[in-house]
Amino acid sequence: MEIPELDYAPTMANAIRRAGARFGSDPYVVTPDAKMTFAEADLASQRVAKEMLVRGIGKGTRIGIHFSYGFDWIIAFFAATRIGAVCLPMSTAYRPAELRKSVVHGDVDTLIIPEHLFGEDHRRFVEAAFPSLSDAKSPELYLDEAPFLRSVWVAGEADEPWADSIALDVKADSIAAARIDDSFLEAIEAQVAPGDWLMVVHTSGTTGDPKGVIHSHGSFVRHSEHLSMFNGVTQETTQFSGLPWFWIGGVVLSVGQGLVRGFKVLCLEKFDNEAALDLIIEEQPWVIGMWGQLGQRFAQYVESTGRDVSGVPGLARPDGPVDPGLVHNSLGQTESMGPHSSAGPEAGRDLPEELRGSFGLPVPYIEHRIIDSETGDDLAPGVEGELIVRGYSISQGLYKLERHEALDDEGWLHTGDRAYFKGGYLFFKGRFTEMIKTLGSNVAPREVELILEDVPEVGLAIVMGVPDEDRGQIVAAVLVPIPGATIDNDAVTAHAAEQLSSYKVPRHMMVLESDDLPVLGSGKPDKISLMTMLVTDVEK
Repeated sequence: MEIPELDYAPTMANAIRRAGARFGSDPYVVTPDAKMTFAEADLASQRVAKEMLVRGIGKGTRIGIHFSYGFDWIIAFFAATRIGAVCLPMSTAYRPAELRKSVVHGDVDTLIIPEHLFGEDHRRFVEAAFPSLSDAKSPELYLDEAPFLRSVWVAGEADEPWADSIALDVKADSIAAARIDDSFLEAIEAQVAPGDWLMVVHTSGTTGDPKGVIHSHGSFVRHSEHLSMFNGVTQETTQFSGLPWFWIGGVVLSVGQGLVRGFKVLCLEKFDNEAALDLIIEEQPWVIGMWGQLGQRFAQYVESTGRDVSGVPGLARPDGPVDPGLVHNSLGQTESMGPHSSAGPEAGRDLPEELRGSFGLPVPYIEHRIIDSETGDDLAPGVEGELIVRGYSISQGLYKLERHEALDDEGWLHTGDRAYFKGGYLFFKGRFTEMIKTLGSNVAPREVELILEDVPEVGLAIVMGVPDEDRGQIVAAVLVPIPGATIDNDAVTAHAAEQLSSYKVPRHMMVLESDDLPVLGSGKPDKISLMTMLVTDVEK
């Protein structure tokens, strides 16, 4: 397997120390109230890493972190991984039962939490997740519902008998850390190898139970470096980070690329349209990083405010707005360490009409094939089939599953994506598992969603197949309006009928306001809940 070569061994300790030396006093993470430099991130994580060692954390220890964007997340992640502990970032959208499920599935030994999250006492949240904490008499835990969980550390006050306190502040002191000298920490870091596990990222996909995707130090650091070079990311590339850091996209495109390239990452503890726009206008980032639905809603909000964003590179271009269908997208998933296709050297290029909908060029050193999913045979360019990928950034496997359950015998990841190549560019057409079968005909949900989202009042469309006695399934849609708009279902149906074959036109539509859209712990639409809502609505 060919891999992109680096001039240092790709481990987190090396990447963090390198960034601290190269970028020093330059700001790394910026919030509306404060800034943390690269040197501060390095030194603070060194101190916390020493304290972890004193408390018995070592190579391979599973560390769960349950923070939103910010300094605490970075310092905890850097501290754990630089000494070889395995980090499990936990979704801030979790409900208590979901947190417990991920902690148990991930065999978490130590869970690190904030004192408050989104203005609420997070200790009460954790007590709801692990009810037997109420019986704990000391911070050394033995819980039936989480048998491997030994400690919960609170970044702040920890008055509960079950909790320990840990200082994650940039300038905090630690008596425990003083027991470890610098040379011993460096000796520990030197024993961490590129092939060692770095993190387990829990992902729900769009349906089903969460799965734990394992990535190594080498794949994370190497991909952060290589992807940023392929896409022309530089130290000047300020980014607003709206991609959650518990997702692979956020941890690679924001945390990882920012670390290795030395650029400034802007973030909010909790996303708010007005606060985000204020920070973006003040800092003028080149890149606005947001997951799909959030990005759509934010763009609609910006337009509705009428505020002047002409000077913000990430929001406006000198020659005016561009058709989003004529700009390269990118494709990836948790198992591929995020993007395996991207605009690369064509970033910013307005595409010709024949390339509308392109998902970019293959990232070098990552192999792509389009195959017949039943026979495994390769398909010709332009023929749609299943996309499979292989290369240096592919996961080590799925937690608690055997290798063959994640990759095939030749190391290929079967993505489940329907795609094809044309002229060297990748085109994504949807997921095989989401195909709707109505009256014997196949309907690709994404094809219908794109047509529905052409209607000006529709901010987001989610198309699904609802069981039907006569047709097998009917095409149904959940529509989310743009802020302040009202959706006319008849007008949407008429528009779809002009653009689509009759069997593809939704026979039922349900309108939900953005705040009423159910989401998973990953932040993606909860399609199981949406299906239940659609079925109930159809039966009315």
